[in-house]
Amino acid sequence: MSSTNRRLFVAAAAAIVIGGGAYYLMGNTSGGQIEVAPLSVAQMRAKGGLIVDIRRPDEWVATGVIEGAVLATFDDPATFMAEIHDRLAPGQPLILVCQSGNRSGRAANALAGQIDNPIISVAGGMGRLMSEGYQTVAPN
Repeated sequence: MSSTNRRLFVAAAAAIVIGGGAYYLMGNTSGGQIEVAPLSVAQMRAKGGLIVDIRRPDEWVATGVIEGAVLATFDDPATFMAEIHDRLAPGQPLILVCQSGNRSGRAANALAGQIDNPIISVAGGMGRLMSEGYQTVAPN
């Protein structure tokens, strides 16, 4: 990478960080989109999506969960979809939350060809939400 390109890359990355721009869309093969965004719980609810916490049960217990979220660990697309299929309406956004946003991003990519629903991976995950003051509830 040339020094000019490196400087442009660093400047763009800084602008994203400074502007809070951890938000982007990626097209997927199902015709829908994967959205990665640092949504608050209120914003997730405003989208009318099915909020699914894909972490493990021990993580739910350790940190608490988003009130009203579906708790369904993501291991593989088929098992996950069998677990949430009846709760996800046609066209309803599927909002995936993990601890940091990494697993939800990988899960979104794995699910992209499986469903036509928009998929949203919550950037920063539960760690960011809690650091911003969200008060979790005990898992049911």
